[in-house]
Amino acid sequence: MSSTTRNHFTRRQVLTSAAGASIAGAIGAPAAAAAASAGSDASDRVPEFWYQDNNLGLGGNGMPPDLVSRYDALDTWQHARRAMHTFCFSQLGAGDNYADEVKYSPELLDKMVAAHSQSNFSFNVTQATTWWWHKYRDTGEIPDGPPDYSATINNLRQVRSAGFNLGDIMLQSVLTKPGPGRFKGYSVERRIQDVVEFYDQVKPEFPDVRIGIIDPWPLKVESTWLQDELRANGHELDFIHLDKPFDRIRLERDTPKGVITWDRMVEASEFVQNELGITFGLQCVDERAGNTSNNDFRKYTLEGLANYVAHGGTADRYILWPFFRYPDHSTPDDLGPLPPEGASHMRVFRELARGAARRR
Repeated sequence: MSSTTRNHFTRRQVLTSAAGASIAGAIGAPAAAAAASAGSDASDRVPEFWYQDNNLGLGGNGMPPDLVSRYDALDTWQHARRAMHTFCFSQLGAGDNYADEVKYSPELLDKMVAAHSQSNFSFNVTQATTWWWHKYRDTGEIPDGPPDYSATINNLRQVRSAGFNLGDIMLQSVLTKPGPGRFKGYSVERRIQDVVEFYDQVKPEFPDVRIGIIDPWPLKVESTWLQDELRANGHELDFIHLDKPFDRIRLERDTPKGVITWDRMVEASEFVQNELGITFGLQCVDERAGNTSNNDFRKYTLEGLANYVAHGGTADRYILWPFFRYPDHSTPDDLGPLPPEGASHMRVFRELARGAARRR
């Protein structure tokens, strides 16, 4: 295990130990001390707060309308940037048709690297889940043979060459996402084989990058099976991010896993942290509110996180990555009265990073 990974686990263990109370005290320090802390490298802090831009419900091509212009107006989101442990974006493509280049121009990448120089970077990968989709549509079968992840590797090379502090790779929904037409014939065994293959192809060139998965519910059998297979092949599952929009709990919606409660959310996080012994991340979104308005997204996302914390939840990291109609702009990060257009994404991120989870 690399020194990077050892440090990562140390942060997790500190957060979830009895010493976590001292962290809460430090986080609740006077404003002057908090301001001094805000100027330090976000990567030194526990818990971690991660940011990924809203795709506005448009998939890989979607982005907030002010994404490009905000890199010429850094002062309008300087506070959110200081709280940003990790900045993320996803790869471009679908099925087995993935672009060798990331979705932003070299000129914009240069501005991003300069703006996020004090943050880590995480690449959100969908190819590990959907690499076979186009061939399945043509033949009705999942192709044999190992997947070719060269497009993802080329993306990672570009990210690294641009100068990002590449720390993590998130594999999106690799254990659960159905195929085209809700096809469910992509077996768990095959999914796990393909994740192991991803590690085999990526790790030789990026040995210190942490790799984990995003999942709507960390099932014990499947998650343990994945961890065991990775270890049998000389790899480690570094983290699991739980992607369960808060409206599922708020509205008591029936899901394939039954009615999800806040207590069950906490149990899921404790399984990842204590039984698997790895880092747990909580995706912080409310889908119903994200399809209603900017202010509703703010209200119900922050309330949902407060409920998770009130029920004893202590994630190692919190990820604000909406993929709905709202928030429909990313800046500014001002915390004053809500403007007529409603709360921005960066404002919600800044409030999340100084709210209930940070005070825990």
